Amino acid sequence: RPPRSTLFPYTTSSDLKYLFYHEYYFRPYLNSPMNKTTDSTQTQLAAACILLSVADADEILEEQELITIAEILKEFFSIDESSVKSLMQNAHEEWKNSTGLFQFGTQLNQNFSHDDKLDFISCVFEVAYADGELHYLEHHTVKKIANILHLDKNELISAKAEIESYLD
Repeated sequence: RPPRSTLFPYTTSSDLKYLFYHEYYFRPYLNSPMNKTTDSTQTQLAAACILLSVADADEILEEQELITIAEILKEFFSIDESSVKSLMQNAHEEWKNSTGLFQFGTQLNQNFSHDDKLDFISCVFEVAYADGELHYLEHHTVKKIANILHLDKNELISAKAEIESYLD
């Protein structure tokens, strides 16, 4: 019988955590071919779902919030009106069936630069303020999104102040 170290070389708890993390999160991507069209569509879908999550945080999805999301998607990704409608429909379905924000944030982290993330968090605040007020549940959701996107508190405060200055 071979020694234990060759059967299972990961002996410490931190080694096991790393192995689990690596296998669970990275294995699906290692063997899949790159497809920029699919990646782009998935990134757009993830962004739309995150924007919908903010609009839906107070459990009241208002028409103005949906209009704002559509305008943001159109401008942010430079897509046409019919693509926006299709994306919004897919995003509604995806958001309804999702378990949380992390899966969408991960997609954005993989495809957005830091500057893109800063622009996007400003868009997130724009959706949060679309109905004229920042509901505390919307604000909490924005904070969670910023955390997932690895943005620090000062960047979040700056984005919020920028959007508030446009509202005044």
